[in-house]
This record gives sequence, C-alpha cells and structure tokens, in this order.
Amino acid sequence: MKKREILFIATFFLIMTVYAQETGNSENLYDEDFGIAGGITIYGQQPIDLYVLEQINGSLSARKQFIETDFLEESGFRRTGNVKYRKTESSEKALSVLHGVGHMLSLGIVPMKPFYEVEYAKLPKGEFYKFEAVFVKSNFKDVTPEVLTLIELEYMLQIEFCNGIIIQDNIHYYMDENINKFERLILGLPDFPENVYKAKNRYLNELKRIRAALERRRNPSEDSLRALQNLGNNFNMKRNR
Repeated sequence: MKKREILFIATFFLIMTVYAQETGNSENLYDEDFGIAGGITIYGQQPIDLYVLEQINGSLSARKQFIETDFLEESGFRRTGNVKYRKTESSEKALSVLHGVGHMLSLGIVPMKPFYEVEYAKLPKGEFYKFEAVFVKSNFKDVTPEVLTLIELEYMLQIEFCNGIIIQDNIHYYMDENINKFERLILGLPDFPENVYKAKNRYLNELKRIRAALERRRNPSEDSLRALQNLGNNFNMKRNR
C-alpha cells in the first residue's frame, strides 16, 4: 500500500474518532443538564425527579403507593411509618421453616416465625418515624431540592396528617408548630416548572383542610357537640344493659 493511501486512511480514522468523542461529550452534557420525558426537554429534572413528580401529581392511589411502597417499604419501614424491619438471613429463614413444621404438627401451639422480614424497632402508638430517618435509607437521595421538599410534604400529609383527618394516632402531629412547618415547606417551592407548581397548589389546598380540621377540633360546633353527647349516651346505655 502506498504511503499516500496509508496517510489518507489514518487521517480518516482520526477525524471519525474526534467526531465520536465530541458527539459523546455533547450528549453527556445534555443528559446532565436536562431531563427528558415523553420527548419534552425539561431543564434540571432527571428521570428520578420526573418519576416522583408523576406519582405526586397522580391519583390518590398513586400517591399512596408511592409513600407506602416506594418510600417506606423500600427503605426498610412498614407502610404505617412507625416500624422498622430488616430482611431475614438464610439461617433465620431455615429456622422459620422448622417453626412452620412445628406449628402444623403442634396444631398451632408452636408460634410461627417471620420468613421474609423481622421487626426490630417499633415506635409507641401515635408516633411515626421522622421523614429524615426514612429518607436517608431511601432510593431518592439524588433528587433535586424541590422534589425532596415535595416528598417530605407528601409524607407529612399522608403519615402525620392522615390526609386532613384527625384520629387518635395522629393527634400529636396536629400542632401549630408542625402545621406551620408544612406551610413553610410549601411556600419555599418555586412556581416553575409546571409539574412542581401543580403539586404546590395542591398542598396549599391540603393545608386549608388540615387547618380546618384542627379548628373544628378546638372549636366544635353545637351540632358536633350534640352528636358526641348522643354517642356517649348511647354507649353508656349499652354498658348499663
């Protein structure tokens, strides 16, 4: 092969190598600065951010599934938010099988042992694990700050505020300090992009419901007081029978 042909081939491969490197670099830069969803480019949102936003802006069942399964259970917590658990080891699984056999042979006298997981830290009734304790164990540590705030708001709404309903187990969280924190987190969210703004507006509406529930508890109407009195009277009548 002539020197000229060798030089031409070498030059051709050099140009192709440089072109490939430049194309790869530009694609990497693009991936780092932009998230892509359905062919639409959104500045600053990565796939994990878009997934969270899709769930949080979705139906009630989608939001419930996100907090209970994706956030709590995948982080090693019960979906109730008040119990930690860990996966059982091989030796514990073998022991579980033996207990299962013993349970059947003893007609239920020998207790069953957990097979897939073991509870090891349960909070007192009416207390839930702090958001930070769950977050550090979760798969969402790489989300953007605004998405992190949205996850915390959804956690507070579902676990601590029970979607705006006061029950005995969450009465400890219906305090001005906790509700004010909820409001500060909402107001700290930006009005852009649209999927963040949509969630922000929903939480502002949820804040109204939470405050209204607390106000009804602190200052019950005459109808509410009469209903509670009737309920108490019926309960006493049944006890005296």
